[in-house]
Amino acid sequence: MTVIERLPAPLVKFGRWLRRAGILGQVLSLAIVVGFFTIGTGGKYLSWPNIQVILNLAGIPAILAIGLHQAIVLGAIDLSAEGAAGLAIVFVGLLLRNKYNTQDVGMWIIPITVAAGAFSGVISGLVITKLKIPSFISTLGVGWTLYGLAVYINKATTIPLLDDRIQKIVNGNILGIPTIAIIALILMLIIQFVQDRTRFGRYIYAIGGDELLAKQAGINVDRIKIMVFTLAGCFYGLSALFLSTRLGSAHPRSGLNLLFPTITASAVGGVALTGGIGGAKNAALGALIVTALNDGLILMRVSPYIQQAVNGVVLVAAVALTIDRKKLGFIK
Repeated sequence: MTVIERLPAPLVKFGRWLRRAGILGQVLSLAIVVGFFTIGTGGKYLSWPNIQVILNLAGIPAILAIGLHQAIVLGAIDLSAEGAAGLAIVFVGLLLRNKYNTQDVGMWIIPITVAAGAFSGVISGLVITKLKIPSFISTLGVGWTLYGLAVYINKATTIPLLDDRIQKIVNGNILGIPTIAIIALILMLIIQFVQDRTRFGRYIYAIGGDELLAKQAGINVDRIKIMVFTLAGCFYGLSALFLSTRLGSAHPRSGLNLLFPTITASAVGGVALTGGIGGAKNAALGALIVTALNDGLILMRVSPYIQQAVNGVVLVAAVALTIDRKKLGFIK
């Protein structure tokens, strides 16, 4: 009798369900992280207050990863997240109530920042499809252009926000569960449904699997690419709003240092950088794993520099395990 056959039947069925869902490895990785740090911190890691901290901190990275991973599934990469977030934060500083001006759009700031992010995504999509420039260079250039524009408009000023309504939502709890984690879960379910149950979602996977075959099948590849980058931009704008209101101030620099953990979360979650593999559930779970790992390192008082090194190793290992080398024309 094998080890698996010795396990309780419900556990075996659950494992098979996780495998069909494509998240068995990720759930096991999360379990290993939780087990290691629970032992290493004498049980403090698994306390409910710390679990709340992990869920609270994982919310915004999960929303970013849900947005960015769509471009990765498409077979591209989006490096414009920081610039798009910076531009959206400028709108937060200009339009939410603060001591520098009298503008106050209230809750309308939500669709405004989402639209600002969508605009950034449209620009990236058009540059990629119309100018035929690889997504790596296109989105990197667009991102820095948007960030420079944001700093110019903002004049590198930190704007304290006086409207705390969204801040209360971001930092609040519902039945003890952080609201931002619930928001991320809802967005994950929506995007996962789109990917699994709609023609648009199937087209994304088809293009990520083989763009040439997708074109031969009659898929309007350029249109799908623009739509994907636009949708990703919406998530960047929303994340920027949540980030700036959580901090209680608006400054374009707040959007920096978002890209690396977002790409890491996507890779750790099992989204292959070569495209066609992964989904919203993978990206969100990857963000949770990375956040749980960093939280454990902090509790164990590991040096911040070592933490960065660990994250770098995790990223390389995740890419090595998920990448499809058959799609690589060459390896450098």
